[in-house]
Amino acid sequence: MAGKSRTLQETLSLAEQAKLDLTDLNSSVQSLYLSPDMADHEVRLLELDSSMVKHLEAGNSLMVRGDKSDMAVVCTEDSTFELKSTQTTNSLLLLPDCRAPEQLVGGDGCLLHKEVYCISHVYLELKKCRPKLKKLQTLLQENVFTGPEYESDEKHTGRKYTTTDLHSLIQASEKELLEELRKLQAVHIDGYWRLVDFDYMGNVLQYIIDTVDCQSWPYDQIPTDKLLGMEDNVYPRVLLEHCLDCYGDRKMMEFHGGAEQVHVLSEDRVCGYFAEYLLKGVGKFNLAEFLQTWKESVPVGMTTNLQQLEGVALIDKKSHPQVISHFPVTDLPEDASDRFNRLFRTREKWTLEDISPYIRDLCEQKQTVGSLLTKFARASTLPDGTKVYNSRVPVK
Repeated sequence: MAGKSRTLQETLSLAEQAKLDLTDLNSSVQSLYLSPDMADHEVRLLELDSSMVKHLEAGNSLMVRGDKSDMAVVCTEDSTFELKSTQTTNSLLLLPDCRAPEQLVGGDGCLLHKEVYCISHVYLELKKCRPKLKKLQTLLQENVFTGPEYESDEKHTGRKYTTTDLHSLIQASEKELLEELRKLQAVHIDGYWRLVDFDYMGNVLQYIIDTVDCQSWPYDQIPTDKLLGMEDNVYPRVLLEHCLDCYGDRKMMEFHGGAEQVHVLSEDRVCGYFAEYLLKGVGKFNLAEFLQTWKESVPVGMTTNLQQLEGVALIDKKSHPQVISHFPVTDLPEDASDRFNRLFRTREKWTLEDISPYIRDLCEQKQTVGSLLTKFARASTLPDGTKVYNSRVPVK
């Protein structure tokens, strides 16, 4: 069918032979022909919903991300989508100028010749998914920042990554990537994203606290520019500012008729750091002793509470005496099945209060912690009335 010799009358005659009621047809008819330059193997069809079509029509882009070992994902500026191949029994025809039925209504009857450039039984579809971010921490750990004096040390010759590098390697949108960098407390130094050594960050934080105390500044009104501009600062300005942002929040305040930016130290974040400092590398810690030591280690005026340990530590209430251990959510697998397997391997039964901080980040869109537990766990009630969850499948 490479020619275009069929007339309108011949086309209508074929419709009659197919026992179609011509009164149900539009006056104009599209006659399809296979192009001599078929491109079946060069074209991939992608199904998009109306919101994604509007996204493209507005001049925005879709980016395919992932390296050779990854399953491809598609990203907008703020969301990530799985790219899946779907088969259909129907033939999908690609025509550059195919008209919709409403475009054929009215006018004199005519025959429109349309060439088909591709026939496919496979198309790609997008399904919104969680960004794949676990790899980010692994990459940034190749060259952790421990201070400017160690940058030339042979232990710090690992690869460093720019924003462009991370976009090409991490399967996440720009917004999701930047948010994860913030959660990891990564700092942008000389064009590269770097994780900061935990102990070094603690030294910077303690220096800020000591400076604030020396200057008699309140923790909720630290004058940002004054602190960063002090001539005798022993840490780089970029690290001081980064530490202020990690453990505090920016705020504009009125002073003597003028607005000034200040940082408000977060009690929860600061106390959380000191708790993690005490727990890292210790194994199990007597809970009563830990709580007392922790209380004494935080800045004067700040109050510790167990909620500050969510997603950082686990308390074993069954042991005598009770103990606490370091168990950060950032060390857990990204895949939901693997995450639950790891959790139930660590502890056979979990209360909702204990497990929620470790699975909350797995929730997608309108999904809740409860629906996740329904899928991966089985609920039961202990003799004392406490509701607990254990694994639905054998733990590996």
